[in-house]
Amino acid sequence: MNILFYLLLSLVIFTILLYPLLRKAVSLLEILVNKYIQQSSFSNKSQTDKDKTATQTIINLKLLAYERIILLTERLKPDSLIPRTISTTLSYKEYQILLLNEIRKEFEYNLSQQLYLSENTWTIVTNFKNNMTTLINTAAADCSSDATAHQLAQKILENYITSDLKADQILKIIKTEVQAN
Repeated sequence: MNILFYLLLSLVIFTILLYPLLRKAVSLLEILVNKYIQQSSFSNKSQTDKDKTATQTIINLKLLAYERIILLTERLKPDSLIPRTISTTLSYKEYQILLLNEIRKEFEYNLSQQLYLSENTWTIVTNFKNNMTTLINTAAADCSSDATAHQLAQKILENYITSDLKADQILKIIKTEVQAN
C-alpha cells in the first residue's frame, strides 16, 4: 500500500503542477484560433471591399469618359469651333486646314475614351467627327478662290444649319446611354 500511496501522491502532484500549464496552453490555442478566424473574416471583407472599390473606380472612369466625349462633341460643333479658331488674316484654304487640324487634335486627345464607351456611342462620335470634316471640306470646295476665313466660316455655319448633322441629337443619345448604365 505504501508504493501505491506514493504513486498516487506523485500522480496528484504531477496533475496539480501540470494543470496551470495545460490551462495556459488551451488559452493560447483559443487565442490563436480566434485570430485565425478574425483574419479569415477580415480577408473576406477586404476582398469584398477591394471588389467594391474596383467597381466604383470603373464606374467613375466610365463617367469621366462620357463627360470627355460630351465635351468633344460640344467642341466640334461649328458654333463652338469657329469662334475659337476664327482669324481674319487667313485665307479660306488656310482656315480649312486649321479647322481640320483642330478637329483631328481634339479627336486624338480623346481617343483613349473609347475604352470606356459602348461601341454604339463611339461609332456615333466618330461619325460626327467624320461628318464635320466632310462639311468643312464641302464648304471649302464651294468657296471662290479669293474667299476669306470669315466667308468659309459663314458657309460652314450655313451648311451645318441646313444639314441633318445635329450635335444635340448625339448628346441626347450619349446622355441616355449614361443614364441607362
